[in-house]
Amino acid sequence: MNKYIRAFGILSILCFSFYYTEKIALFMQQKDPIYETIMSMKSDFEMNSLDAYIYDEYIIPGVVGKEVNVLESFRNMKYDGAFQADDLVFNEVVPEISLQDHKDKIIEQGNKIHQAVALITQDEQLITYLEEMGVSYAVLTTKDNVNTHREYGIKVNYDISNYQEVEKILKENKENNELCYIKPNYEEFCKNVSKTLVKETLSLSKSNFPRLYSQVSSGNILYLENNLGLQYLKLLLEQIRYKGLEVIALSELVSENT
Repeated sequence: MNKYIRAFGILSILCFSFYYTEKIALFMQQKDPIYETIMSMKSDFEMNSLDAYIYDEYIIPGVVGKEVNVLESFRNMKYDGAFQADDLVFNEVVPEISLQDHKDKIIEQGNKIHQAVALITQDEQLITYLEEMGVSYAVLTTKDNVNTHREYGIKVNYDISNYQEVEKILKENKENNELCYIKPNYEEFCKNVSKTLVKETLSLSKSNFPRLYSQVSSGNILYLENNLGLQYLKLLLEQIRYKGLEVIALSELVSENT
């Protein structure tokens, strides 16, 4: 019995010793000038997450926040012996209400925090101009054009009749994505293939362009109809720049990552 009591006592002393040593090390670390600088400045580099906004059958994606991992950042900077913002390590802060938990909802508007819009089209004349100008866009892709090279365009599978065949080619070409574009009668199909559901905010045509183009705002998903014409596309791009917005990839606009 004494042997067990003695062993237990030694184990208790060791545990206390380790605990005490760890506390001392943490205390000394917190007094380090680099550690103190990280603690005092970390809020300048952190960003709160934003919850997704749900209304009816639609959702506006939230935004993933970030917080400084103080311990890992401190370890990084100790090598250089000084505070360096580039050495900060961040943890993601996922929104409490997230797109990932509501994949049955439709995105018809990206988050305004991006200060950007996204373009969708099938018109090869418009695509040629967007490629020449280096402007991002999404192209609705079918079996007939799935192998067409697109330097600035992301391909969205839009071929119900040959969906799996097109999907296989996109995967082989490493061009696949998680987007499904909803037009009439496509909603149930898109839900069944378990992809992110997207729909345009505005559909721009030659007939409605004079009335709608001034309404373009941050977060908009803009569908460019086949009869829009190159002249109106150029005016649209000028309007977007005038409003201080960028044109970014559709996948980026609807992402919760910044």
